[in-house]
This record gives sequence, structure tokens and C-alpha cells, in this order.
Amino acid sequence: MIKRVLIIKDNLPLVYRNYEPGADPSPGTSFGDYQSIVESITSKAIHGQQREEISENNKLVYELDESILFLVSSDINEAGVIEILIPELKNLFFAVFPKDYVLGWTGDDTSVFKGFDSKLDQLRSAFENRIMTKPGSRRILDTLSVMELPQRLQKTALKILDAKIASFEEIIKTTSVSPQEAVANIQEILNAGFLYTTKISNKVFYSVKSFGEAAPSAAAPSIAPSVKPTAPSEPVQATTASATPLGVEMTKRDVNKGNMPFLMKQFKKDLDKVFNTILNRKLILIVLDPETDKNQVLLNMILDTFQCFVPERELRIVNFANDFIHPRDADIIRVDKNLLQFYTNETLLDLDSKKIINGDNSIYLADIVKEMTKLKHHSECVSLLVNRVALIEKLAQDWAKIKKLNLPSEDFITNVRSKHNPAIIEVMDNVAVNIFMD
Repeated sequence: MIKRVLIIKDNLPLVYRNYEPGADPSPGTSFGDYQSIVESITSKAIHGQQREEISENNKLVYELDESILFLVSSDINEAGVIEILIPELKNLFFAVFPKDYVLGWTGDDTSVFKGFDSKLDQLRSAFENRIMTKPGSRRILDTLSVMELPQRLQKTALKILDAKIASFEEIIKTTSVSPQEAVANIQEILNAGFLYTTKISNKVFYSVKSFGEAAPSAAAPSIAPSVKPTAPSEPVQATTASATPLGVEMTKRDVNKGNMPFLMKQFKKDLDKVFNTILNRKLILIVLDPETDKNQVLLNMILDTFQCFVPERELRIVNFANDFIHPRDADIIRVDKNLLQFYTNETLLDLDSKKIINGDNSIYLADIVKEMTKLKHHSECVSLLVNRVALIEKLAQDWAKIKKLNLPSEDFITNVRSKHNPAIIEVMDNVAVNIFMD
């Protein structure tokens, strides 16, 4: 059930509908019992990021678009709010009230927005009466399954995979195919057993997996006004959907700005642990003090160099964290030393003491590092890494497919062992499990 919908600007509700039984559907400009919730969310909302939090028996989903906050409260097990309802709410609101008009609006008389209530009621009703494919009834689309599809379908499938969910109109726009071709492509992908559909009124959304497949987070106590923590806390469990978590930058850095020879001089041993960690999408912690312009330049160079270990993949980077961030939510975090006690087995790159702590060694990756020590220029190291990482990921993809389909594996392993350094098998298997078998 959708309980409440608020659209807020300058701490004033332009739109506020309360659908809870027995409540006044139009509370006006007072947040009432939601005052502390609104204050907490307003204090931490970041432009362009969608976020989801649990507070008692409510799931709170919100997005800040410049100075306009869209907030939806629902039952904890309500599915599709962050993926469908929030984007549709934004689109509908800005279709009625142009964004430039809303951004320029000032004052405290919100009656101009009153006419939106009926349209919001219709949207909520359509969303709550949506028709969804039964969870577990379809195959989940992933990179390997896209490769199994005919080539003419792969562009459409990849766009849906990248977006996680897309309407028919969005598919046409992003693939630049005709409506007729889009219909045919989507139907073929559906016939192959992929994609979940969600129909809201006369609009259909196609998604990689069912919204109902993810178990909701456990309920947490009510949100209190934001206080900057000094250690991990449990009062509010924040999760992410299509957006990255708070403070995490999703980026593909410039490998040409890195300096692999410098990194290898700084760390004479165990650099393969860093390579192994990044390759397998595990968390790297970085310690670098104090906060100076010189150290920021050093950090940027290190991050650009780390990108060389996965040249074609975006990295989730936190430039500096003085609050706990879960290891699953980032690839690289420069972290306050006081937080190290909350991380146990994560690979740590201590730039102050020039030590690498934790992490797993790899014979094959250590051999690659050893080869790079014989090269004079960073560009030569990048060329070597591009080729080796591409080989590892190609073998890992094939190996993951064999494991997922339970196919005979002896011939494949024998072929890999005969053509390559046998030590690559361990790396291939780890990457297959950690990257290609989600």
C-alpha cells in the first residue's frame, strides 16, 4: 500500500496526500507526525540519487531533483516504488508544472499545486492495481544470457540490462530502433524466457528481474533528526536501487593518468593482492593522511592506476569516508583510520606506511606484476593489463556459463591449461564466481 506522497520545496509541501485509513487525505502545509522524518531525509538527500530507507513499518523512498524532493511512504513489502512510482511521479508532476516554473516558484501559497491531487490519486490507483509477472516464473537476464541471444536482439537486451527496468518508449529512445522493430525484438526476448513485465494502466515496463524477488529489509526504529555518527549504527537501514549509495561515485577513470611504475616502487610486494581484490570486485580500503593538496594529487594518481587493473569496468569510489560504508556498496574507499576497526578482512592499502594488509595472493597475477616491473613506461603496463584482464574475463565468462548450465568441464580446463599458464585457472574460477554468477 502507498501510504503517503509528498513533493517538497524549501521545506514546504507543494503536494501532500495521505492515503492511510482514517487520515485527512490533504493535510495541508503541516508535516505533522512526519516532521522528523522529513527533516532527516532533507538533511541527507543528494541531487540525482534515489534512496530507500526503512522506518518502523514504513518504507521511505525519495529522490531530490535540484531543490525539489519527491518522497513516497509505503508498506515495507511494497515493490516497484523506487523503480517505477518515483520516476512516474516526477514525470507526471513536471508534465503538469514545468520544472523551471517549480524551481522559480517562491512564497507559501501552495494552492496553485492543488489541482495535481486528482492526477496523483489516479497514478497511485494505477500503480496499486498494476499487473506484474509472477516472481520466479522467468529467467533473469544477465550478461551471459544476452550473449546467448541472436545478435539482432542483443542491443535491445543490453539496453534493458543496463537500465534494469525500461518502458517501451524508453527502449525505442535509447536503442534508436523503429517501434515495429522494438516490438519484434522485445517479443523474441520474452519468447526466450527473459524479462518481467509490469503493466500500469496502458503503460508496460520491462525489467531484468521481478521486483518481488528481493526480500525487504528488516524494520528499523523511527528516523531521528540527522546526527553525524562516529561509528556504524543500526537505526536506519539505507539501501540503494538504481542509484549508487550516498558518497559513492560511479566512474571509469582515465588509465592514461595512472602511474604503474610508481605504484610498484611504492609497494615492493603483495601488489597482486590489490590486483586480485579489484579484479574480483571486492573492497579496497585506502589510508592516506593528512588532507593536503599534495595527497589529493597522490590519491587521484593511485585511483587512476587502480583503474588499469580493470580497464573496461566502472569503479565505485568514495574519495573519503568518515562514516561506515558497507563493503558491498563500494570498490574503493579512502577511509578515516578510526573506522578501520569496523572492517575485518578487507584489503587495506596504507599509503602512510606503504603496506598492503589482508587480501589474497595470486600466483598468476603476481607473475603479471613481475612482468610489469620489466617495463619502462606506464603505457606499456596498460597494454599488458588490457590484454591479460580481457583474457581472464573471457575465460571466466565461459567458465561461469559451464558451471551454471552444469556442462562437462574437463575439456575446457584441459584446453586452458595447455594454452595458458595453469595458474590462470584459479583466477578464472574466482572471477567467474564473483563477477559472472550473480
